[in-house]
Amino acid sequence: MLITSLTLLLLVACAQSSGPASNKPSDWRQYGKEEALVGYVKQTEQELAAEATVSVTNEIYSAYSDGYEQGRAEYCKQDPKILGKKGELYRGICDELRPTFRTWYNNGKASRGRSLY
Repeated sequence: MLITSLTLLLLVACAQSSGPASNKPSDWRQYGKEEALVGYVKQTEQELAAEATVSVTNEIYSAYSDGYEQGRAEYCKQDPKILGKKGELYRGICDELRPTFRTWYNNGKASRGRSLY
């Protein structure tokens, strides 16, 4: 019984979000922003439609896209070296906005195991 409960909890925790269950553009704008703020790659309209529980119209995708770009700009302002040093996963969403982001991220990631004596 305990194993079944733990398995169910793990499955729920790992499930990807299918987006808001509403047709309100403001909800989809917020969803796009939140996706970018955690570093997820922007979904295409087809990918979003395949996962969504509502019909993804041009208006909804545009709102998602606007929110995503706003969140991406904010995400890419962080120090990539710290992101790497913390061991966070970087999916490449800043490569176009800040071409050196990945290099600094990798430098931070490489310095994780180092300590000063």
